[in-house]
Formats: sequence, C-alpha cells, structure tokens
Amino acid sequence: MKTKITKLTLGLIGIVWLTASVFASDLAWFAVSVNPSTVKVWQPADLTIKALDSNGDVLTDYKWDVIITVTDKDWQELDITDYTVPNDGTYEFTDEDQWIHTFTKWLIINKAGDFKVVVTDFDTWKSGSAPIKVVSSDATVEGQGVKIITPQNNEVITTSSLSVAWKAENYKNSKLQVLIDWKVVAEGLVNADGSFQVEVDGIKNWDHTLQVQILDINWDVVAKSKKINFKAQIKKKLFSKIEILPSNQVSQWTKVTVNVTVDPSVNQAVLHVTNYGDYPMDRSSTTTFTTQFVANTPGKFDISLTLNTTDGKTKNYQNIAKLVVLERIAVTDVKFVRDNNEKTISLNWKFTGQVPKFKVLYGTGGLNKLTETKIVNENKLVLKNIDPALTYYVKIIPVDDNGNQIGDASKTIVIEPNLQKAASCKIDNIKVSVVRRNGANYLVWPSAGSGIVAYEIYQGSTPNNLELVATLKPSSKNQYKLPYDANAKKVKYAYFAVKAKCSDNSLKQIDKAKKVKVWPMDWLIYAFIIAMIVYGLKLAIKEA
Repeated sequence: MKTKITKLTLGLIGIVWLTASVFASDLAWFAVSVNPSTVKVWQPADLTIKALDSNGDVLTDYKWDVIITVTDKDWQELDITDYTVPNDGTYEFTDEDQWIHTFTKWLIINKAGDFKVVVTDFDTWKSGSAPIKVVSSDATVEGQGVKIITPQNNEVITTSSLSVAWKAENYKNSKLQVLIDWKVVAEGLVNADGSFQVEVDGIKNWDHTLQVQILDINWDVVAKSKKINFKAQIKKKLFSKIEILPSNQVSQWTKVTVNVTVDPSVNQAVLHVTNYGDYPMDRSSTTTFTTQFVANTPGKFDISLTLNTTDGKTKNYQNIAKLVVLERIAVTDVKFVRDNNEKTISLNWKFTGQVPKFKVLYGTGGLNKLTETKIVNENKLVLKNIDPALTYYVKIIPVDDNGNQIGDASKTIVIEPNLQKAASCKIDNIKVSVVRRNGANYLVWPSAGSGIVAYEIYQGSTPNNLELVATLKPSSKNQYKLPYDANAKKVKYAYFAVKAKCSDNSLKQIDKAKKVKVWPMDWLIYAFIIAMIVYGLKLAIKEA
C-alpha cells in the first residue's frame, strides 16, 4: 500500500512539473524596468517585471517562479552583500499579478557603478534585464526628484515669454535656479507644495536647452531636472497685451489706469475709448505705454489702440478690450413712518447701481452710536418693538454678499417721538358682507374713505393662511365675485379677507376673514325642483 502511494505521489509530482514546464515554455522573455534608472548608493528604487511571449504580448496566466539578481556590465553577478533585491532574490507570480508585478522601493545597491538587474524563469532559464546606474551619495543626479512640467521636450514656442513649471516634492521651500542654455535666467524658492512656476521673458529665436536645479543653504547644487529642449519661432507683434486697473469693470467716477505691452520698436501709442475720447499714452518702459482717465459715464465701452513705430509704420487694433462702468452705488431718499401705537418704524429708500444687500444700522444713543444691525436684500425694513418715548437714529449702507460696503451710505436719519406720521388711511367700523346676486356670491363692503389706492382680496383654507388672489381699484361699488364651481361634487368652503392699501403702502384689513361656501348655495333647492319635475312627469304618464 505504501509503495502504491509513493508511486502515485511521484506521478502527480511529475504531472505538476510537466504542466508547469509546458506553460512556462510560452514565456519568451521578461521586460524589466527600474525607476529611477539612476540612483545614489543605498537609495531604493522600484523594480517592475513583465512576462512576455515571443510576439511581445503579455502572458496574463503566468504564475511561476523567478530569480532576481544584479550583475555588473559584463554580466558577472555581484556579491550578495553588495545589493538587496525583493524576497531575497525569488518571487512566485500569482493570479493577482496578472503578468506584471512592481516591487516598490525594494531594489538597493550599495556600491557605485553601471549594473544590470536580471530576472530569470526558474524552470526555463529565460530571462530579461534592465540597466541601472549608481552614483556616489554626494553626487547630483539629473531628474532625481525634479520634474519639468512645461514646456514639453522639443516643444515649439511662438512668443518671447516662456512659462516654466515643475514639481520638486522632495525639495519643498528650497532654493532653485532656472537655466536656459546653461545660463541662470531666474531664481526663487520651491513652494510649500513642491511646485513652482515662473515667466521668463526675452526668449530669442533659436534652439534652446532648459534645466532646473535645486540648491542647498550653501548654494551647492543638490538636484537637477533632466534637460528639456525647446525651439523658439517668434513672430514679431507690435501689440501683445492690455491691462486695465483696477479691473475692466469699475464703478462710476473710478480712476482707470490702462497699460499696453508692445514691441520696443513702438514709439507712440494712442488709446481710444468709445464715447470717452482719445488718450495719448506715456512710455513707462521699453515695452510698456500707460494712460489714466476717470470713468464718469456708466455703460459698456470698446477700447481700441493706434501704434506708430520708429520706421514710420502705423497699425490700428480694434476692440482689444471692453470697459464696463457701473452706475455709482448710493442710498438716497430714506423715508419712514413711525407708529408709536404699534411700536414700529417702517423704512423705505431709493438707491442707484446694483446692490445685492443693505445693512441697516440704528440705535438710540446718538448719531455715532448705532449699536443695532440688520441686513436685508430689499430696500425696505420694519423696525419692531421700538420705545415710543425715544429718538431713533438710522443709517443705511449698500453692501456686497459678504457684508462689505460697496457704495455711498445714506445720511443718518433722526426719527424723534413726535415725528410719528398719521396713517394715510383709516379703517373704522367697516364691515364685509357676503351677498348673492344673479346666481353668484359676492364679497361687498362700503368705501373706506380717502387715501386708499387699492383693495386686495386674500383667500385661504384657514383665517391665518391667506394668499393674495386679486387687486381691485377703489370704486363707488366695492365688490368681489367669489369662485363658483357648478360641477363640484361636494360642498367646499374657503376664507376670504379684504385689505385696504393706503397711499403710504401700508395695508389695513377690513373686518374679519369670512368663511364662504364656494359651491352653489342653493344646490339642494335645485335638486328638490328637479325631483318634483320628474315626479310630476311620472304622474302625468300614469294618468295618460
């Protein structure tokens, strides 16, 4: 029995080995890569292994053993003490690897030189390799931790200004230098997030080389980017840029400064602003002209430019920018109605310009002691629970969405106790009735007197939940026809109220809200009449 088990076991082992050899035989070679390809002594690097067939296609089902070694450039294996490789030099691929596996920071070589990382299949001895260069620990490695993002290698630029951006995440807040054609053209510090960007002007038509280098506190170079090649093919442009300060959208009466960037050959510049006029510009630098004017007229205005050069040429540039002048923001004409009986002060005011919100300051301590604040998004406010015996001081300020003042505030308004204004209309002992005329229901009420500009009708399901449904002009016969649905299947009720709108925009309700049936009131009578008619017809038919 033991003999049979031994033979069976050996047979199974042979099948497994044979199967492994068959699948492993699909392997042609390994694609091996090392990142970075140049490192310092003892600096770890990433190692990536891909299993490929003879066509260069990946083996997605490769899951066998590999051996990892490091050799010199003559393929002589290094002493095991000179390097460290993943898993002590062996690794078995798994289903999760799917033909590729990366060992992060697992490859370390502790001596300088040019070496090869070799990966070999355990069964077939098919292999692949990648070179790696190891330099001394105090050497400067190009591309180590410094990556130029713009421009791209071999990029062609068409302006004399070059935007250079890069990442140096390992050298945050470090000193840096930008070199073009091996000359330092800009210096600065790496940002706290490891990034940096700088504009380099004065690029000439030529093939250039760009490099960024990092410096330590002693100004010694500790890292460099890889060299980037770019080509400048610059076409001469007389006009290149316009700048409007403080911005191209300003408030009325703002002093506007306009700067234009031009070619050095320009010796005269004139700015044209529609509806404003022509402004000869002053030279402020070799390539800059400037002028100023006051934006005193609201509206949108096109800006154009005329340039004259030293060789007598003139060129016009139409509509190079647009100036937007907003009407000056100001709060004016503040009005109030003080009602000591209701303990309220109703405020309303006018304003110019575009105002998102208003800040209302008020208080009772004097002109300079406005201790209370309310912010509203409309030009009116009711102050409640005022003290009838005190004088109130009110000032209204236009503000932006963040509460910052954006225009001229009103004067401080003084509202004394004896400045209470009489209401422009008075509602006393006026009743609202429901009457039926010509098959319809009406709300009716007598005239409420002078000072009324309109009557407003409100409807709702409860006395406290009423919405405006109609506005009527005052007349000698005030009435409102109620809704009437002859096809309704059940009796419905609603509450109605009438309010008088006074000339000071105040609203006063006339009488209490009325509960009214809004389906025909005499539907039972109609049903009774119809039933009687049907009954009479039946009697007539029987007698006949």
